[in-house]
Amino acid sequence: MKKIGILLLLIIISLCACDTNSTKPDEEEIRNIIYDISRDFCWNDINGIMEYVHKDFRHNGMYRDELRLLWNERRNKYQLLNCDISQIYIHNEYATVFMTMTYQSATETVTFFEPDTFGDASYYYFDKGRWQIYGNQEWKSNKIRGR
Repeated sequence: MKKIGILLLLIIISLCACDTNSTKPDEEEIRNIIYDISRDFCWNDINGIMEYVHKDFRHNGMYRDELRLLWNERRNKYQLLNCDISQIYIHNEYATVFMTMTYQSATETVTFFEPDTFGDASYYYFDKGRWQIYGNQEWKSNKIRGR
């Protein structure tokens, strides 16, 4: 009887150690997207970046076409982009990426802490079997301009 109890205890411990809702594959896919965005930016491939943007993207009142313009503006000002992901929070089919995005040109380097600064590349939605940049789906920015 003692052996059965020990065996049951070991089975329970091993089941508790198993993560049945692992987000590792999702996190890896999102990390790869961020890497690809950084690479595409450095290669001046805005179309490559836009391939990861959901057709229903909306972020602080900005739509998909406006996002394309924003990435073009960034690329005109900076030549390099480095993204350092600190955390990915996944909840069902939504994800938020916390990262620093460092843009560099020959004359300046700026670092933004996302999603706090702009966040347009921080919000994801799992649709049609893949993660896509989705925006925060807000109609307008809650941030006060000029701060």
